Amino acid sequence: MRTFQFSGAQVTFGNQLKLTAEAGRWNLNSANKQSNLNDAAGKTDDDAANYQGIALNGTAGKLYGGAAYRHFNSNVFTQTKGFEKNTDEANIWSVGAGYKFDKNWNLYGAYAKNEKAEADATAHNIQLNYKGAQKANKGSWGAYTAYRYMGQNVAFAPTYETFLNAGVNNVKGWEVGTEYVPFTNVTAAAYYFNGKKLDTDRDAELLFGRVNFWF
Repeated sequence: MRTFQFSGAQVTFGNQLKLTAEAGRWNLNSANKQSNLNDAAGKTDDDAANYQGIALNGTAGKLYGGAAYRHFNSNVFTQTKGFEKNTDEANIWSVGAGYKFDKNWNLYGAYAKNEKAEADATAHNIQLNYKGAQKANKGSWGAYTAYRYMGQNVAFAPTYETFLNAGVNNVKGWEVGTEYVPFTNVTAAAYYFNGKKLDTDRDAELLFGRVNFWF
């Protein structure tokens, strides 16, 4: 899972236990195209949110995990469906943990909540990974299966491949994916999601593929 991008400063302290503090501005145009934020951004003159965050991450043998708190401030939130009335804040906390069974298998789960939202305010995910594609290692591959629940008022810009690249958000359901390295520095991947929209309970299905060339 990638971290979201913002303009500002970030400092990290520690080794096995790391503390990260960051602050800056987050461009609301980077929000998922199907999120409430993207719709609301056009109703105000504010195209970025003030942002401050702190995260703690660590490892202990085969166990790894972390917790974070992130604060956003923007007039866009006053126009966003599902937020508390007249609020211009988003206060999001999250926790996550994983376990590496061996060199091939690992399991990871995470939960997040926006305390300033009244609807679509939680997100959680659990994912089982097998092996992993390494772009410098021809023939290497990896696969995963996951259950995702992505409330759009907390998962502003989900960084899972199907959400980041295909504009899927505010859904719950199962996802599978695989990645393969047919040639050195060439990766081929396929992802499939099947679930429901949280607000309408309508079916949500997506098949997404991609080939990357690394130079």
